[in-house]
Formats: sequence, structure tokens, C-alpha cells
Amino acid sequence: MKKPSQSNWFSGLLALLFALLLFFNANSSGNISNMSGTNQVYDEMLYNIPVQVEYDQAKYFVSGYEETVNVHLSSANRIQLNLESNEDTRNFQVVADLTKTPLGTSEIQLRVKGLSTAVTAEIEPKTITVTVEKKVTKSFDVEAQLPESIEAEGYKVEKISVSPKTVEITTGEETAKAISRVIAPLSNVKQSVDTIKQTVNVQAIDSKGQVLSIENPAPQVKVVVDLTLPSKEVGLTISPTGSPPSGVEHFTFNLSEQKVEIRGTKSVLDAIDTIELPVDVTNIKSSTKQKIKIPTNSEYIVSPEEVEVTINPVFAGSDTSYSETTGQSTTTSYSSQVLPPPLPSSERPISSSSTTSSSSSTSTESTTEDNLENGSSSVPAS
Repeated sequence: MKKPSQSNWFSGLLALLFALLLFFNANSSGNISNMSGTNQVYDEMLYNIPVQVEYDQAKYFVSGYEETVNVHLSSANRIQLNLESNEDTRNFQVVADLTKTPLGTSEIQLRVKGLSTAVTAEIEPKTITVTVEKKVTKSFDVEAQLPESIEAEGYKVEKISVSPKTVEITTGEETAKAISRVIAPLSNVKQSVDTIKQTVNVQAIDSKGQVLSIENPAPQVKVVVDLTLPSKEVGLTISPTGSPPSGVEHFTFNLSEQKVEIRGTKSVLDAIDTIELPVDVTNIKSSTKQKIKIPTNSEYIVSPEEVEVTINPVFAGSDTSYSETTGQSTTTSYSSQVLPPPLPSSERPISSSSTTSSSSSTSTESTTEDNLENGSSSVPAS
């Protein structure tokens, strides 16, 4: 049998071992947690970062390279990464050093300049291809280049003026030798315009029509082009609007112009044969003259812009109308007519029936022929 003192000593030693085991286990878990937190890496992908090309700009002209690249940033410091990712707080630049690059075409390694040491960067692509030439400046005449739509839509070019007529082009020595002409390319114009006025950047073109590299920004010129729009004549048709007064059977309309000229692009003109002229006949009980503006839109120009219309009401049961005899006219009548009630058979005239019928038929044919000759028709009142 063990003594009590030995038993207490053994129990105390065992408790101490358990305590040490728990202590080291807790510290080990904390260290692992701290290590995993410290090793957290954040990253950002930045697109279209401009490339800064370093060279003697007074002596050389550089062309042919991609002006932007993508940059992948990574860091364990989230705050620092955010600063470099934000365009407003960014410190780094992507640089191509050409200070020791010979004339001709070369492949240049890109590098990041000014980046925080807490952030790493990877550039995509890592290199660019550049062409280095001696810088020259020469004078060239400028010619306007009209958009293809001008000819396609039937415009006739009357006059072209370019100001200034001559510009100075700065480019590389070899590029300058390849310049065939310098143009001022005009953009497409709105329909129904007879003058183009645009200020544009010039372009240098080689013999194959390829655009060559010149100093940016390129010289600007002002181009004015006077055009004659395609035109054609179209007829006018009356479209009565409003509510006619009671008792009016129909109206006749006399127009000061039967046709008008419209000007616009060929595609617009091809789609128009007549123009509807709205005429308000509300409360018109006597011959009335109105000046009506001819409907138009931004696609075409109409001439004249307005016509005079004489509105003549014809009352039911009456053959009298207030039609004008001067100028060109068109008459439009509503088809519903009020006819007198038929006479009883005992009261109908016998001997003259054939003559009356023949006379009525002749009168009707004569009236129809007169209306056709005058370009006239009639519009019913209701």
C-alpha cells in the first residue's frame, strides 16, 4: 500500500503534465491561425493601362505600338492594393524605355515604375513592338473626302472649300516618304441638308489607301461643301378635317398650286408621290380662303412652304357652289347627295321624259369632263 504523500506527489505531477499539454496545444492553434491570416493574398486585374514611352521626342518619332496593356496586381496589404488599383490614387506607371533603342523596329520589354513594395505587378503583354524614326515635319495640301452616302443618295456637289488648304505634318522620316496624300474625311451628314460644315482632323494616306501614323493630335481643317439636293414634283391631295356645318352637302377646294417641289435624298424622294394637305372645314358656310402650311419633316424640304386654298361649301338641294375660276383648282366632293323625293306617277311629265333624261345625261357628262380638265374633285361633307 502506497503512502499518502507519494500519491499526492504523483497526482500533482500528472496535473502539471496535462496543464503543459493544454498550454502548448492552445499556442500552436493560435500560431496556425495567425499564419493563415498573414498569408491572405488579394489581387486585382486592371485593364487599358496606358504605356508611357520614354525617348527623345525632339529628335525621334515612335509609332506602331500598343498604347495600353493590362496589369495584374497582388498584395497581402488590402489597403495598399486598393490605392494602386484606384486611378485617382495610383502611383505606378507602365514604362517602355527607348532611350537606347536604335532606329527601326524593335521589341521592347515593359516594366512597372513607382509601384509600392507591398504590391507586385504582372504586365500582359510583357513586351511591345515599336518603330523608331527620325522626326521630320513637311507641308502637304489637304483634300476633302466626302462620305459615300453623298453619291449614293444623289447629291450633286457644287463647291468644296478647305481651310487651311495646306497643313504641316509631323511624322517619321520614312513614313513621310510614303505619304501619297493628306485628306480631311467628312462624317455622314443628316438628310435634307444643302451645306456641310465640319471641322475634322486630317489623315495621311499612302498609295494603297492605308492610314499612316502622324503626330497626335493631328492638324485640323474646316471643310464647307455646297450641295444640290435631288428634287422632284409631287401632287397635293386635300384631306378635310373638322366638322362641317349642317346643311352642307360637300365642299370644293381651289388650290393656288396643284404641285410642289420637294428636295431630299434619293431614298426619301422615291417614297413620296403625293403630300396630304389637311384643311379644316369646321363652321365654313361661305367661300373662305386659307393659307395652309404644307406638312414636312426633317427628311425633305418643300417649296413653296404654303399654298392658298379656297374652300367652297355646296348646300344640300342646291347646285350653287362658290368655286373660283382663277388659278389652278382641285375640287373634292363627299359622295352622299340629298335627292328630292320622287313624284307620283300621275304627275310625271310624259312627252318630255326622254328629252329630260337625255339632257340630264348630257349635262352630267359635260360636268364630269369639265372637272377632269380642271383637275377637280369633290369631298362629301359628312
